[in-house]
Amino acid sequence: NFSARSSDMGDDASQAADLWKTMLASTFSGMVARIPMHPVDTIKARLQVQTKGKYMSMPKVAWDTVRKGGISALYAGFPTAFFGSAPASCLYWTSYEVSKKTLFQLEVMAKYPSLCHFCSGFLAEAFSCVLWVPIDVVKERLQVQVDLKTSYRGNIDAVKTIYRTEGWGGIYKGYNATVMSFGPFSALWLMFGEQFKSLYKSTYHIKSDKDVPFLAFMCTGASAGALAAFLTNPLDKAKLRLQVQRAQSAAGTSVPTFNYRGLFHGLVSIYTSEGFVGLLRGAGARVIFQAPSTAISMGCFEWIRARLL
Repeated sequence: NFSARSSDMGDDASQAADLWKTMLASTFSGMVARIPMHPVDTIKARLQVQTKGKYMSMPKVAWDTVRKGGISALYAGFPTAFFGSAPASCLYWTSYEVSKKTLFQLEVMAKYPSLCHFCSGFLAEAFSCVLWVPIDVVKERLQVQVDLKTSYRGNIDAVKTIYRTEGWGGIYKGYNATVMSFGPFSALWLMFGEQFKSLYKSTYHIKSDKDVPFLAFMCTGASAGALAAFLTNPLDKAKLRLQVQRAQSAAGTSVPTFNYRGLFHGLVSIYTSEGFVGLLRGAGARVIFQAPSTAISMGCFEWIRARLL
């Protein structure tokens, strides 16, 4: 009995150590990925709030942003996104690893690993959105305030204004829409990423993640992220417009550009007024943002974690 208890205690200590290593790797990867890709995220956000008759290409949006606000305008909302990425990424990756280990104990999940990775990715997004949603709301309102005609004086002022005018409900009101847009993205990204990593390892007869090169981790992350980003662009676009709509309603300075009753109604409205092409508008910028971002994020996380474990 003593031997069994000692073994259980050893397993618990090992799992706790693994969890701390996952948290460390995820915190670093989230912050590093944000630095080079934030300007592209800003351009993507402005592309997605464009309405019919006012379309600009990605280069024109970039030039318009710099012309009106300087280079710093491309980094609107960056402090919130950068510092918020640390705890949010930590919660995201930790939730994924814990969910994956738990779900794999189910027979159906063990039989179909891709289903396990898909469900674990969705759960990771649902849990981490507790932190990602406030970060996303503040970041995106700052990114598109030139289009909203709002005048936040910075990240702290944006947080104070949103809280004063809308309360906590305003910050978390888009939780369901965010989960329903980013949930499928995370599910697909991590599912594809696990598949691509397994394919690479089997092709080159690699048994341990420690033997996988950093570049290979980045390539699997980029290809998985690009594919997931393209497939879920309509969801992301509808979600962003819902957040813009709430900001305009809260400001009370103008008639809301959009009048969506929810995510699904937003998708139908975009298709009705802008066609199928409208659903995909901004997909290029989203892929350009997500491919390098997910490459850095997954590359750093997997490579650091493989060497810590």
